[in-house]
Parts: sequence; C-alpha cells; structure tokens
Amino acid sequence: MKFSVITCTYNSAKYLQENIDSVEAQTYEDFEHIFIDGFSTDGTMAIIETYQQKHPDRVKVFQSEPRGISHAMNEGIKRSAGEYLIHLHSDDSFYDDHVLRKVDDFIKKNHEPLWLYGKARVVNVANKKTTIIPPRRYFYDKSRFWLLLLVSNYIPHQSVFIKKQIFEKYGYFDETLKNYMDLDLWLKLTQKNVHAKFINEIICNFSIREDAQSTIGRANTENVILYERYVKNRFVRKFLILFTTLYKFLLYKISLYKV
Repeated sequence: MKFSVITCTYNSAKYLQENIDSVEAQTYEDFEHIFIDGFSTDGTMAIIETYQQKHPDRVKVFQSEPRGISHAMNEGIKRSAGEYLIHLHSDDSFYDDHVLRKVDDFIKKNHEPLWLYGKARVVNVANKKTTIIPPRRYFYDKSRFWLLLLVSNYIPHQSVFIKKQIFEKYGYFDETLKNYMDLDLWLKLTQKNVHAKFINEIICNFSIREDAQSTIGRANTENVILYERYVKNRFVRKFLILFTTLYKFLLYKISLYKV
C-alpha cells in the first residue's frame, strides 16, 4: 500500500465529516484511512463506522485510552501498512481531490524521498482568516537549515508525507511533548542529515481553534525544551530565544504571515 492517512479523534463529531469527505474523494485510491479514537462519546464512532461500512478494506479504526496526541499519532504509525504516512487530524482535510495523486507523481519523479512536505492552507476558525504555510518562497526546500526550523516551524505535519521506515529507524514522536512533537522530529532528522523534499502544492486545510491542543504562535515551555535539546551553546541559545520571541511577535501580531 502506498499511503496511510492517520486521523486521531476524540469527540470530533462536529468537524470529522469534512475530513472523511476529503479523503474519500481522492482520485488516487492506493491508500488506507486509519482512525485512532480516544473512546469518544459524542457520535464520532458512529460517523467512522458508517464510513467503514462503505469502505471495509480501506478504513481501519482502533480505540485506546487518551494519553496525549503524540501517543495517538504513534499508535497510528504502528498500525499503518502504507509506505508513506500522513497525519491528517479530525478537523483538517485534504485541499483538493487530487492531493494523493500529485504526491505520488512527485515521489516517482524525485526518486522516492524519505520524507517530503508541501504547503498548508491555515484557517482561523474564529475570524475566518486564511494563510499559507510555508509563507514565503525562502522557506521552500529548506529543511536542511535546522536553525531556521527552530525560529519558525514552517513545516506543518498535516502537509508532511514520511516513510514508515523513518520512524522505525529514528524513533517515533516524543510522547512527553504535546505541542512540538512534530518540530522535534524534523530537527532530529535534519541534524542526522535526513532532509525533506519540498512539493510546491497545497496539501491540506489546517484549522486553528481556540479549544485545540495547540495553535500557531502559542508560547509554552516546550520551545525552551527544544532549544536546550538541540542548541548546546548557552549564549547562542539565549540569543535564539530572544530573537524567536521578537520574530513571533512580528509574525503573529503584525500579521506578516498573511498572503
């Protein structure tokens, strides 16, 4: 199987159908859709089961006690059978019906890269504003520059396709992290010279909600954890923390992310 689309759910009935519709509509059909559900109580499972009845060979669902989003993402990886994996959360969706076909063409033309990322259309549910990540061309095909990733994580995991063997060789998402587990993995791979290819296509619609576990620009201690993990020089680390704080203020408060 070429692709595994992994969707983590927990009481996601309000917006799950859009996710399912976008996956079901793909014109490229060599994929499976895996759901990791945290024992939802709001009708989420009924939606998934209806979907599974239509596609019993393609749709798989597993339930496990909620232990954080990183754990759920890792469970999806372990249950997957695809060569390339993508985590598309319950309130996210593919940008159009041809995403998997375009990615498959890109993979063939680029000698099967170990991982690749594209663009995400970010939708702020509260004010309906939309942006594109990566926001500018200088972020395209720059995964080798790990310091740039530390300053701004311009690789949303909803736009990443990654070979399952990467996780088997370099490890899974760090389950002690709740917001920056994806950035932690990108940094780990980059420092090991496992660089991504960039596909100049919009891969997904990525929703930002006030009740989401993480939102773009939200400050928390995990930023500091990653600086301590990947930047050994104390003075460089302090400079980067100061610079990043200012950069994010400009980026999110003055809206330099707008397209």
